[in-house]
Amino acid sequence: MIQDLKFAIRQLFKAPGFTLSAIVVLALGIGANTAVFSLVYTMLFQARGYSRPAEVVQIYSQDRKNPQNYRLFSYPTFQDIRQQNTVFTDVMAHNSAMMGVGEKGNMRRAFGSMVSSNYFSVLGVRPAQGREFLPEEETPGKPAYVAIVSDSYWQKRSRDPGLLGSEIIVNGRPFTIVGIMPRGFTGTMHIFGTEVWLPLSVYDQMANDFQTVEHEVFGERNARQLFVVGRLKPGMTAASAEPSLRGLATNLEQAFPVEQKDQTFLAAPLPRFATSTRPNTGAEVSTLGALLVGMAAVVLLVACLNLANMLLARGTARRKEIAIRLALGARRGRIVRQLLTEGLVLALLGGTFGVVLALWSSDLLVASLGQMVPIDIVWLSGPSPALLIATLTFCVLGTLAFGLGPALKLSRAAVVGDLKEQAGEDIVRRRWKFLPRNPLVVVQFAFSLALVTAAALFIRGANKAANVETGMQTERMYLVELDANLGGYDRARGRQLYQAVEERLAALPGVESTSISATVPYGMISLGKRVQRAGIQPGPDEKPATAADGLAFASDWFSVGADYFKTTGVPLLRGRAFTHAEETQPGGPAVAIIDEKLAKKLWPDGDALGQRVQFPSETAPTARDGGKSGAGSFDEASGDIKPGESIEVVGIVPVIRDAIFNKDPGTAIYVPFGRSYQSNVFFFVKFARLSESSEASTADLLRRTIHEVEPALPILSLKTFEQHLEADVQLWLVRAGAALFSVFGGLALGLSVVGLYGVKAYSVARRTREIGIRMALGAQRAAVQRMILREGSAMLGVGLVLGLLLAFATGKLVSSMLYQVSSLDPIAFTVAPIVLAAAGLLATWLPARRATRISPMAALRTE
Repeated sequence: MIQDLKFAIRQLFKAPGFTLSAIVVLALGIGANTAVFSLVYTMLFQARGYSRPAEVVQIYSQDRKNPQNYRLFSYPTFQDIRQQNTVFTDVMAHNSAMMGVGEKGNMRRAFGSMVSSNYFSVLGVRPAQGREFLPEEETPGKPAYVAIVSDSYWQKRSRDPGLLGSEIIVNGRPFTIVGIMPRGFTGTMHIFGTEVWLPLSVYDQMANDFQTVEHEVFGERNARQLFVVGRLKPGMTAASAEPSLRGLATNLEQAFPVEQKDQTFLAAPLPRFATSTRPNTGAEVSTLGALLVGMAAVVLLVACLNLANMLLARGTARRKEIAIRLALGARRGRIVRQLLTEGLVLALLGGTFGVVLALWSSDLLVASLGQMVPIDIVWLSGPSPALLIATLTFCVLGTLAFGLGPALKLSRAAVVGDLKEQAGEDIVRRRWKFLPRNPLVVVQFAFSLALVTAAALFIRGANKAANVETGMQTERMYLVELDANLGGYDRARGRQLYQAVEERLAALPGVESTSISATVPYGMISLGKRVQRAGIQPGPDEKPATAADGLAFASDWFSVGADYFKTTGVPLLRGRAFTHAEETQPGGPAVAIIDEKLAKKLWPDGDALGQRVQFPSETAPTARDGGKSGAGSFDEASGDIKPGESIEVVGIVPVIRDAIFNKDPGTAIYVPFGRSYQSNVFFFVKFARLSESSEASTADLLRRTIHEVEPALPILSLKTFEQHLEADVQLWLVRAGAALFSVFGGLALGLSVVGLYGVKAYSVARRTREIGIRMALGAQRAAVQRMILREGSAMLGVGLVLGLLLAFATGKLVSSMLYQVSSLDPIAFTVAPIVLAAAGLLATWLPARRATRISPMAALRTE
């Protein structure tokens, strides 16, 4: 083997052009597979950051009468489960929120969690430094201002050795850091990490206002605020634990018939990428992973076919060498081993560069996602043992894929015939005459066309997503996101600050109008409420079928200012906008503006304008048609609209699309900010004139103006509406899919074109004597050129036909991931074959053109 290795290295050094080309081809093919393996392995198979994850399950509270409904737990219910269960070694509780971390006036948004004192012990992880929370620090009503931070947070603080025991400002309140978690620990979710953990005792102070329902107080049994997670006892599974959990739920329902009515408990594995009230299998991530693996495998296959062609072409020139070795007594297995050793050396060199390419591309992809979301993405980059083993496996498989066939073919050479051949002859032996001259090139083009077509489909979807029609006029508009709660301001002070900010922004020169809104279309947060006709309250066992009977409709819910529709360019179809008094006064009348879709659902045969609606209680049946059923904030003390309160419909507006993937927008209801305060808000600021050159100075002006009102008011983001759309996570997903398919399709196309060019160029070089004889006997250059082009076009035509069949199948496979594009989109299925055919014809024409320049006399003298 050492002798074979030395000989292989010498042979590769003798052909530097071939060696370099082969390494590049393999680096691209193996690098693509290594990058995808790194991504898929990390997402689906990498061990989580806590011990024995198979034992950790989430407990869910399910409605027995309506199994599709799930809900969170109260702190007393969590305590009951913890103390009375017989299947868990321990049970913990947690919930998450976006928090403001930093200094006053210089806050940044971070992902934090409120957890029970045994949170870390249940997960089997101890702080790398410091301590866990104490049992008394989770007691409701006795807030303990202590915090545990992640390794990522410590890294952001330059790993300050004095961090332990220092203060961290969270939502304007000082907390003492008592622990630092080890590197790689992200909490209950995988990859997406928590930066700050706080004890449950500060839940009411830290939870975002859209996380509370009907002014729930933490610690009361009727509250629904916590996710519950348990560690199973040895030998137990989620399925075997369910009978005990159902019995526990029955006992609690008997003890608390109102709070626990119709609730049963079940257990399921803890999701890797979600924190949800309902079980989540993560099938979408698995499907995406399988698709990525398939794409990368096709690229590696195309690369191997390309390299196999190159080895066959190079082996043709070495026929005499192999024939001489066989004639001198070398066994066929010895020849095969030598040729495979040369292939393995090439694969290892290509794999080395492929690892570098894979690590760079994976880090680039994760970094681009990290810029889109305010959540820590814990991605442990670097060559892990699993990554290196996978790369070595790809190298071995690649060697067998591209090297074994040529090795077996070349080692089967007819010794006498090969010894008699002249150097310039191109002998092609084919058992099956109906196959194209170079079937490997045909297969390359078929797979390449499938990937290029898929790339065209995703690019079409990305272009449509980037130019989505929002229904709003957002030109020359800035969005400013503020959150008074993150600065430690209460609701009363927050109202005063927001009113002052809006007045100062509206007074700026060049500003046409401004408005406040609790949410923004295409934002990370969307809120929802159920809406029904006022004055109707069906009983808990009634199932109304129509709006007249009391059926409630899940709708998107917007808390907006008086000039919201004027600023965003949304026309009022009928009725009026909100007044400034309704925007600013918490005790004003309960009024609302609804879109025409909700109006038609509530009054299908009448006019909704002037009618009255209400937000029903939790027990009201709901029609979920395209809308979202979310939690709002109802606080009697602050004047917020309460369930059952009659609300007058004062306006009707068109349906507004608020998410890229929301092909059929749901219904929407708009209420004045005065009766629906939210601490996290957006200010829409529309200018009469705004140029790209003035964007930076305009943003600086807006920032200064807000700080003049209150220097410590946290500004979470400040951007134009176009920049806001560009930062949409759903748009990033569409573009990432288009980029991945484009990269894979481009790699396959490039490899196929290079393969076709290499085969034809080598064929022309080997047929120099034949071409010279033809031209000496009177063949015209055009005839020779047509001969070469005809042979290449035949391979290309067969490849395109097979490729279109594969493209149809690929389009059907990815149809669910396409954005407003048919899986048989005519533009994609026209452009992709044209691009591939043009590239293939160019790759064939260049050798054909070279063939016509051969001098007959020089060709005849070639040995």
